[in-house]
Amino acid sequence: MKKSVAPEEFIRLKRALQAFQSNRLNQTYADLKNDPEYTKIGVFFFEKLYAPDDFSFRDTSIKQLHKLLRGKIYKGIIAAVNQVIELHELTDELDNRMVEQMIHFNTGTDLTIKEYQKVYCGLDNYNQRLYQIRLSTDVTKTFHRLSQKWIVAVSLKTIRTAAHLVGVGKIIDFIYEGYEGFRAMKNIDYFVETVEKREIAWHNKIWETKAK
Repeated sequence: MKKSVAPEEFIRLKRALQAFQSNRLNQTYADLKNDPEYTKIGVFFFEKLYAPDDFSFRDTSIKQLHKLLRGKIYKGIIAAVNQVIELHELTDELDNRMVEQMIHFNTGTDLTIKEYQKVYCGLDNYNQRLYQIRLSTDVTKTFHRLSQKWIVAVSLKTIRTAAHLVGVGKIIDFIYEGYEGFRAMKNIDYFVETVEKREIAWHNKIWETKAK
């Protein structure tokens, strides 16, 4: 029989899971964040994009933003936002499924690495996790490519005021901060290749514990 908890407890477990994952990312990529060349994008990528709190404004307003953007700005941004929506929805779905596993295994908010590995493998979704990693890489490359186009800067500045007027200004500011970080980097290959390589290695290392 599937166990259940009160909505407030589910959210508390989810925030604990996201905090664990955020801390792990910060530890894994401390070298990139401390490298002057990657500091700006590193802080955005690891502390803002995957921050454990206030996901609601991103997950909700990014869809509102998508409606606002259509037909008004450079179409490449629309395609990029579509990718971000897919990544956010997939990540949120996987986080929810992991919380369900935490409840099943009676795992509390003070997650240990062994508990995390058990919950992670409990989803039995090796290929889906690989897809998530590669989608994250694709999103990063797409936004970097867009950040090098002057028309994107013009488009973002054009809609910032309108976005605030219709209640999605916070997400525009969030995206603009990412744009600024990406724009400062002329070549992002080492950054994304390093992240993808380490994430796949982490993923495979966890999966090895399942076979033992």
